[in-house]
Amino acid sequence: MNNQKELIQKCFEAQKEHKFKMRNTDYHYRITKLKKIKKLILEHKSEINVALAADFNKPAIETDLTEIMPVISMINLMEKELSSWMKARKVKAPLLFKGTKSTVKPEGKGNCLIISPWNYPFQLNAYPVLTAFAAGNTCMVKPSEFTPETNAIIKKLFGEVFQEKEVAFFEGEVETSNLLLDLPFDHIFFTGSTQVGSIVMEKAAKNLSSVALELGGKSPCVIDKNTNLEETSRKVIWGKFVNSGQTCVAPDYVLIHEEQKEEFIQECIQRIKEFFPKEDFDKSDDFSYIITQRHADRLFHLVEDAKSKGAKVHYGGELKDRVMYPTLLSELNRDMKIMQEEIFGPLLPIVGLNNLEEMVDYINKFDNALATYVFSSDENFANTIIDQTASGGVTVNDVLVAVGHPLLPFGGAGKSGIGRYHAEYGFEEFSILKPVLRRTMDLGATYFYPPYDESKTKLVKTLLDKVTGFF
Repeated sequence: MNNQKELIQKCFEAQKEHKFKMRNTDYHYRITKLKKIKKLILEHKSEINVALAADFNKPAIETDLTEIMPVISMINLMEKELSSWMKARKVKAPLLFKGTKSTVKPEGKGNCLIISPWNYPFQLNAYPVLTAFAAGNTCMVKPSEFTPETNAIIKKLFGEVFQEKEVAFFEGEVETSNLLLDLPFDHIFFTGSTQVGSIVMEKAAKNLSSVALELGGKSPCVIDKNTNLEETSRKVIWGKFVNSGQTCVAPDYVLIHEEQKEEFIQECIQRIKEFFPKEDFDKSDDFSYIITQRHADRLFHLVEDAKSKGAKVHYGGELKDRVMYPTLLSELNRDMKIMQEEIFGPLLPIVGLNNLEEMVDYINKFDNALATYVFSSDENFANTIIDQTASGGVTVNDVLVAVGHPLLPFGGAGKSGIGRYHAEYGFEEFSILKPVLRRTMDLGATYFYPPYDESKTKLVKTLLDKVTGFF
């Protein structure tokens, strides 16, 4: 550990010194490296697939769709837009600022720390690192210790493109995270649980480091009575069980009208059987493992706790090694742990309520979610959920897809996160928007310097009267 501490400190000092050069690199320098990493990712796609399968049995198709494609799409967007994002933006001169020219100049925040999670270990390392680099920053990265094979391929690919004084990876457990968090980074970008996010924020405060926290929460899925339940169940079951439910924006629980609850449950059971046949399910290549046995045991205990307090399990509930079967539950109450914490696994609670007002009230008793999903053909129903609940984002008549939209911002609200990234929003998250004002003509502003005699007082009053309401 002492050796790692020395290596971390040495790298930090090197990046701290280099950050001023990195901040002033031009578009050509940055985009050339982004193109190189894109080429390497595509050339080594099969190795990335193998690594994720080795870490937690992630299906190759899911790796392509949810790990590789978002990163490639992001680089493609930067090839088109990064040049314009990097330019200083002109600002108009109001009446009292005639004779000046002003711009807002984006520049890198400096030396950034990125702490990444295990659930999408390729995307959620590469995406923020490449965004930070594109904004002109240096980065030290702490990937999850639970995905060693994925970490190895990421380090290999990034090591071929970036110098260590630009991007460096440090593997390890919580001790490594603490060593990094004790350093005075300019900016910290963390993706993970709300509980750990609060620790990151506390440590960042000691060094006055700015933070972006991509967290989670209990994301609701609200279903109106006018929806096609077969079609809706298909989307909900896919969104919930992709990556074995280990997705920060997965639907955490469903709210549905009580009279439709049983029908919806039966539709969900049919979709699970269709997507994931139960014969030899634990050997399936279409369903990810839970990341560790400890995480799997936690999910099993959530089910057992709910059952002991009166919940009904309609399907699943079994655990075999690190395979947790897709599980549907109803007859739930807030005394159950499954209704108190983010599930982050293939368990779907389904709650029957009587009307829209009850649904809004139910959602608002939780902290702000990362995502909210609404299924309805009634615009007023959807708008009520959008307007009267709080979350990082809302998707109507689908699930998950908003997080993949290359032009939309992504992030939480309140306890589900701070800050936004993706597209230009990510570039700005890793940037200081520096205002620059240039005096080009002296139009008498020096007249207002002291001493403040009566004539100046009258003139200021006249000016105030004239500019009132100008903005």
